[in-house]
Parts: sequence; C-alpha cells; structure tokens
Amino acid sequence: MSSFASLFWAVLIAASVIWYGILVFYIGIKAGKEIRELTRTLERDRDKS
Repeated sequence: MSSFASLFWAVLIAASVIWYGILVFYIGIKAGKEIRELTRTLERDRDKS
C-alpha cells in the first residue's frame, strides 16, 4: 500500500471517530437539557393537581 493511501485512510478514520464523538456529546447535551425540562414540567403539573 502506498504512503498516500495509508495517510488517506488514517485521516479518514480519524475524522470519522472525531465526527461521531462530537455527535455523541452534542446529542447527549441536548437530551440532558430536554430531560431536565421534562422533569420540571412534570413536577409543576404534579404540584397543580
């Protein structure tokens, strides 16, 4: 395998790992915010009853 091909695949794999890592953290942060908001809403509705 040529040096260029090895470098190409290494960069492609590293970029993929970084991209999926960013997505995992982004979705985790959004989900955490949504869960907190849902919990507050449910507590507020429970207190009204």
